Amino acid sequence: MRRLFTWPRLLLLVLLIAIGGLLHAAWPFLFYPTTTLSFDIPAPRPATIQNGNLAGVAEVDITPAIGLPKFGYSAWARGANGFRTRLKARAFYLHGAGQTPMALVQLDLGAGSLPLQYAVAERIATTTDIPAHALSLLVTHTHSGPGQYLGSDFYNVFGSQSPGFDPVLFDFLAERISQAVIEAYRARRPARFASGQSEVWGLTRNRSLGAWARNHRLPEQQWTEERALEAVNPRMSQLRIDLMADDGRYYPAGALTLFSIHGTAIPAFTRPYHADVWHWLAQGIEPAGKPLPWRFVHGTVQATHGDNNPAWTAGLRGDREARRIGTALGGQANALFQRLGNELRDDLHTAVASRELDLLTLDEEQRHGLCERPVVGAAVAGAANGDEVFPISYLPYLKEGWPRTVFTDGCQGVKQWMLSKLQLALAPARYPHRALFQVLRVNDLVLVALPWEITLESGNRIRAAVSATLPDPDWSVVISSLANGYFGYATTEEEYGAQYYEGGHTLYGPHTVDFLSAQSARLSDDLFQKGNQNQHPGHATFVLRSHRYWPEPPPERTWSRQWQGEARYSEGDTTHEPYWRWRFRGEPAAALPLHQPLMAVVDEASGKVLVDDDSGDLQLLLVEDQGLGGALYEVRWYTPPKPGHSGDRALHILAGAAPRLVSPIF
Repeated sequence: MRRLFTWPRLLLLVLLIAIGGLLHAAWPFLFYPTTTLSFDIPAPRPATIQNGNLAGVAEVDITPAIGLPKFGYSAWARGANGFRTRLKARAFYLHGAGQTPMALVQLDLGAGSLPLQYAVAERIATTTDIPAHALSLLVTHTHSGPGQYLGSDFYNVFGSQSPGFDPVLFDFLAERISQAVIEAYRARRPARFASGQSEVWGLTRNRSLGAWARNHRLPEQQWTEERALEAVNPRMSQLRIDLMADDGRYYPAGALTLFSIHGTAIPAFTRPYHADVWHWLAQGIEPAGKPLPWRFVHGTVQATHGDNNPAWTAGLRGDREARRIGTALGGQANALFQRLGNELRDDLHTAVASRELDLLTLDEEQRHGLCERPVVGAAVAGAANGDEVFPISYLPYLKEGWPRTVFTDGCQGVKQWMLSKLQLALAPARYPHRALFQVLRVNDLVLVALPWEITLESGNRIRAAVSATLPDPDWSVVISSLANGYFGYATTEEEYGAQYYEGGHTLYGPHTVDFLSAQSARLSDDLFQKGNQNQHPGHATFVLRSHRYWPEPPPERTWSRQWQGEARYSEGDTTHEPYWRWRFRGEPAAALPLHQPLMAVVDEASGKVLVDDDSGDLQLLLVEDQGLGGALYEVRWYTPPKPGHSGDRALHILAGAAPRLVSPIF
């Protein structure tokens, strides 16, 4: 009998698969249309002359449309079919008397974006007094937010499960974030401030312990789980802001908290938008003296998280663990906030230095060993610890700890090149190469904002380099990863040598941290020796391969809604909490604005809202979309009272493109 598979046929099959894979990867770079973004940021409004110090805070929803690709898990991500928690932009406006106004903006996004920073700066210039160089976009690095808004073709293609820059999503984000900054500016009032730090242990662990251990030459027998829980950045840093109300008294208004934890408690292959642990952390502060004259705003952003994961319980990763870890972090943030209430002061001293560098055109003396072109390592395909996918993550060449042993004298050293020299066919300009460095001072807090994912030890070295430039030792230096852009990872030379996921994803080679340390220290030294530094060009052009994923709006009309069956209760499972479930037919997904209030559970007797969709307890899921024929949705109320609870509760689907729909009492 003739054999179906012979060695020549198997080799031919492997060759065809390889060619198909290469064509699939190359297709967007070759054939997608381009979108050109051009910016020429005007000067902002003149800063107000004032005697005291002003601050303002604001929060705006940035949850985008259903159906978009999601950033963070690359090919293992899935398109969004709704949301579990909303995504937010939280803006903090600061203006010390006679100083440069600044805006720190927290985003529930996977990474910053340099063109997004330009777009927001351009939109706010005519309305606020915030100059472009004093605007900083800081992120949570959730892996359950949208992609397709970044500043490089490389990450717009490979950062999500679908390729291409989405100009409609980009405009949506730019408009919503700008609205948050403008609202914070308009809400400015006399303010008091306090900043401080605490330590948090037991909620994070080092996911790449073998690579980290090389920094300290620890033998493998010491790579224990106990050590993984110790090899983390425990510092939680916070800026507290109280504002003066109309009655002349000061009340809590906002806080900005920085902590080192990956936004990965929600795993790959899940679909709803989710702010991950950061949602629960942001909800954790409970200001004293309620009711407040305004809505309290708590922004939460990354510090040096590159190898620090949430310490989820094995086998339970998902919604339950995201809530448990995030809630515990929120409790720690609340304790720090309450402590800072005793340290509030009226004075505000701010300063800002921004410098944009093109990594492809730097002089040799500015490179500090940085490679001339970026290269992605094969270990990136193997994925990070905790996100392995069988069998890819376990194959030689792709799995962690598989550094090159020959031909290691090039700039990229021991990195196994993904696709070998074929990677040279992708021009260096398609990778991220324009980086915005920022050093921002707020009283004794020095924030270093960098567009890399920075590991624990890398952060320690950058922090030490910056601290050495400061005039005295009483400063809190905090590094914030992924600010204003995305350049992959920054590992130490020792960690890079292990070629774990983080080392393979350090695009510009083993001396990336040397470069970041030197440039950050130089910028800090310039700030404290010479004063504010504005080396933000203010004008730029980005040409990006594009594809629209944002759904086309349906014809304007009033849609109908109908319940599909009765409310049902589910006990949940190991990763999901108990919930009530409803289904209804209504408008097409393209007509449903996820950034607006959509759902609430109401006590019909009193009219009191028991829970709304800002809480993280009401989830909306698209079950089936029939275009102009409407869509089927599912709503879940998580962690409700158990069945048998007496009351007059009803679920409300709020009016929008269709009239309000109210469920039967349950």
